[in-house]
Amino acid sequence: MIKNSIVPYTALLCTLLVSSALATDNLLGDASFELRLPPDQGGWIPFDESWFSPDEARTGRQSMFNWGFSRSVPYPPFLVGTVSGSYQEFAANPGSRWRLTGFGKTSSKLKGAPAFGIVQVSFFDALGKDLGALETAGSSTAPRAKTSNEVNAQTPAGEWILLDTGIATAPPGTKTVQAFTLYVDYSGSNTTQGVYFDDLSLCTLDDGSVCN
Repeated sequence: MIKNSIVPYTALLCTLLVSSALATDNLLGDASFELRLPPDQGGWIPFDESWFSPDEARTGRQSMFNWGFSRSVPYPPFLVGTVSGSYQEFAANPGSRWRLTGFGKTSSKLKGAPAFGIVQVSFFDALGKDLGALETAGSSTAPRAKTSNEVNAQTPAGEWILLDTGIATAPPGTKTVQAFTLYVDYSGSNTTQGVYFDDLSLCTLDDGSVCN
């Protein structure tokens, strides 16, 4: 009887250890926006029209909401837009490889284009110069944000959409990497709209982490 009880206990212990190891792969503090940690404790730094929201949640009770208002005007540039978001920053070396995933959702379909929500990694040098958001899948030329999906006007409302930067490689001169949730709206739709983000994960492949 004692021997029989050891087997499920051992299996449970192994499961917990594996789960714990995978959990540590996520470098983000407050990855699901539940704790509202201040930046000096590893929390998110929202900018422009962004805040923690209890209105939507994939898990837990809240998410990050990035939103804005884009309008049409009868003079150049004819469209006035917005970029809002939140980010966390980490030390990074040239050649290091990073991947950011998460989920995005709208409560109602976005109107117009370009209006979209993405997750993004951007690299910076020692002076804070933006070295770009590099993609390693699909292009080896100019720096571009890389997502496997984006929440846009074609995305069904009310569904959590998987967002994935792919594997981004830090360029020469990199000192830091920033992981972003971003909402961009230059649609001129004359309406307030935005994207909710939840359950993000940032990992680097250079320390033996498993990026799922």
